[in-house]
Amino acid sequence: MFNQTDIRQLFLKNNYVRIQWQVLLMQSGIEQPVEEVFHELDKTLGLFMDDELIGTVSYQTNVIKYVAISDKYKESGHTLNVLISAIIEEMSQQGIFHYFVFTKRQYQKSFEYLGFESIISTEKIAVLEMGNWSIQQYLLTIPQGVGKKKAAIVMNANPFTLGHFYLVEQAVLANDWVYIFVLEKEQTLFSTVERINLVKQGLKNFENITIVSGGDYIISPATFPTYFLRKDDELAKEQMVVDAMLFKERIAPDLNITTRYVGEEPLSPMTSSYNKILKLILPPEVRVDILPRKKTECNQVISASEVREAFLEGSLEKIKYMVPKTTYNYLKSKRSAK
Repeated sequence: MFNQTDIRQLFLKNNYVRIQWQVLLMQSGIEQPVEEVFHELDKTLGLFMDDELIGTVSYQTNVIKYVAISDKYKESGHTLNVLISAIIEEMSQQGIFHYFVFTKRQYQKSFEYLGFESIISTEKIAVLEMGNWSIQQYLLTIPQGVGKKKAAIVMNANPFTLGHFYLVEQAVLANDWVYIFVLEKEQTLFSTVERINLVKQGLKNFENITIVSGGDYIISPATFPTYFLRKDDELAKEQMVVDAMLFKERIAPDLNITTRYVGEEPLSPMTSSYNKILKLILPPEVRVDILPRKKTECNQVISASEVREAFLEGSLEKIKYMVPKTTYNYLKSKRSAK
């Protein structure tokens, strides 16, 4: 029987190696990743039997991906155990001790036998985790708001605009407490810390709110990886369902959230599809309120992407009326420091 000595690193830039890998993925019913995706993988391992590639596993950040095993070795749980043990050892050597698996529903039990705990599962997909952190621990870090009517807003805030401010303002007027989840994903122009700080500065006069990172559990690379690729395809829709179910079944009940506010999105097909999935999945336990996009006095739709464009061009004056003073001043100082 094979063991970890039969594990080798696969260098996917090598065409011969990559073709072997892709064939195994295809035989296992896994959609082949596009080139830019496999270049982003931190490491890919292969399990060999007499120079035949019979199993593979990859990881990116803290997510275990592309687990594939040749049909004749699938029945043995030993094969999966060897692969997962090997990739976890690699991740641990890089200081990663919290692991996610995003897999087909039929493989959920196999990962549970290895010690993973299910976070959420749909008809097609299961998300599991293992390690020194968990969704239960994440929820314990969020202070409980007061009052009976509690709502939530999830925002990228890249950067925080008057559109975001308007969404919070409307939610605060209609509820006793509002949780604001800011996506935890490092982005090109503004880091997670920067974005959270801009949200806090822009909302400092509100008392009945909690501002918190969405962590690994709200529109994150672990639970909704295609969101950041901005691809509105079938895989993205499946991941939207996972994200919505996770919010509905794990996060909303713990914090007694009964309404989620989102902004109308006529310009982004991805966000528009996501809003539709939320409307389909969250009720009746969580009502979804889709608010019209906030506009400037000149009837211009407020857009964070337009703010980012103006920042890159150095033409901040034209978006002065799209952002709070706190954001505008920060953008000016960041721009002048370049």
